[in-house]
Amino acid sequence: MIKSIFLLSMMSPLDESLREALAREILKRGTKVAYISSSPQTGDQPYYQSTIADYTAISPDIRIDYFDLSDAFTDEMLAGLSSYAAIYLSGGNTFTFMDSARKRGLQTLLEQHLANGGVLVGASAGSIMCTPSIELAKFGDENEVGMIDFSGFGFVDFEFHPHFTGDQYEHMHLTEYQRTHGREIYTCKDGAGLHVSDLGVEAFGSVSKYT
Repeated sequence: MIKSIFLLSMMSPLDESLREALAREILKRGTKVAYISSSPQTGDQPYYQSTIADYTAISPDIRIDYFDLSDAFTDEMLAGLSSYAAIYLSGGNTFTFMDSARKRGLQTLLEQHLANGGVLVGASAGSIMCTPSIELAKFGDENEVGMIDFSGFGFVDFEFHPHFTGDQYEHMHLTEYQRTHGREIYTCKDGAGLHVSDLGVEAFGSVSKYT
């Protein structure tokens, strides 16, 4: 099955055509989505609950199960991610999320998921992690873990900047980053996103290459 990766700023609101593409890609593989939280959620788990509502709006047939990378989830439980039609990497602090992902060997699990034809959806921090480097996240996130290796999963060959507003400071940061690193950057406004497959890159809404 063709590789299918979605990179988003956030789950809601979404461009209508993007909602349709997500529903199509997920439902042709099943109905179960694994939600991987960037950090453990306790109590009412408000971010998880809001994501359930977001996916229900995409299709009432989709079921969302919660995971995080804490010790509460064993390696055997995380290995069960392979049974899901889609895996969703949530938003949050990109550096702490990647730090936890490395400690739990998440990249290998995601590689297996993609090789088996599963859909991968990243929103905000989760989308940045799918790229070759997470260093661009310095624009919005504090490096709370003191990370010095900014390697991303490298599932796509470009960088991704969610929550793009186009203000002057943002342009200065992106221009300098692109000059220094030399990689292609896609900027994405809230509600928009990309679908990356073996057939190429498809843009939905206000998302474009940064020039």
